[in-house]
Amino acid sequence: MMNSRLRNLLDNGKPAFGIQLRFGSPAIAELAGMAGFDWILIDTEHAPQTPVTVQAQIQAAGCTPATPIVRITRTDPDLIKLYLDMGAMGIVVPFVNTPEEAKLGADACRYPPRGTRGWGPHRAAGYGLFEKEYTAEIDDMVIYVPIIESAESVGNIDEIMAVEGVDGCIVGPVDLCISLGIPFQFDHSKYLGALRRVREAGQRTGKPVGHPLLGSMDDEENVRRQVEEGVRLLLVGGDEPVLKDGFQRAVEALAFLRS
Repeated sequence: MMNSRLRNLLDNGKPAFGIQLRFGSPAIAELAGMAGFDWILIDTEHAPQTPVTVQAQIQAAGCTPATPIVRITRTDPDLIKLYLDMGAMGIVVPFVNTPEEAKLGADACRYPPRGTRGWGPHRAAGYGLFEKEYTAEIDDMVIYVPIIESAESVGNIDEIMAVEGVDGCIVGPVDLCISLGIPFQFDHSKYLGALRRVREAGQRTGKPVGHPLLGSMDDEENVRRQVEEGVRLLLVGGDEPVLKDGFQRAVEALAFLRS
């Protein structure tokens, strides 16, 4: 029987903690899953990943309860099929601006008659050991999530979230601010208004939203309120920032030796 920790959490209205990985290391993917992250987002959009390194990370995540999700470079049914056939349990796509683009991606994640995915799973179906079971179950289990990162996509958010097969959305904060004409101004009323509009669309459709939490993560009441408003796809770290911060702290702690 197949299982997706991410799907189970979202179906039960609970938040899911994710981490984005760019270094292509199976060991980091395995460690992240062992540490307790619910889902692992393997980023092929902004990092020099290859299908071989992606499959290795999916396999490593498979040694843990975490759900492996792949962030691809564009709405491309062939890329979606490739990574799902490897065993990814979900797809995240950048710059989905219209409901038509959202439907193309959602359909590519499901087999006919629900979608257009071509059949041919290899590792995903146990290299042929459970092809029938995989084919029967995966359409209900796979997660398809567009990234909302333009003024156009915010304007179309209700239509995008209403597409059958769209399981939620994630906001890309930097690109969204740039599109709104307020680069890196994450406290600007335009940006905060866009986030509110996305959350409200999620509430209307009953689908989870992901965007950077506003305010301090130490403010439990504030965080709970945002989760109750639908912010349940929580990306709470990445291999780059975690290692960067750790390295900086180690060097800064010994900086007195150089003074």
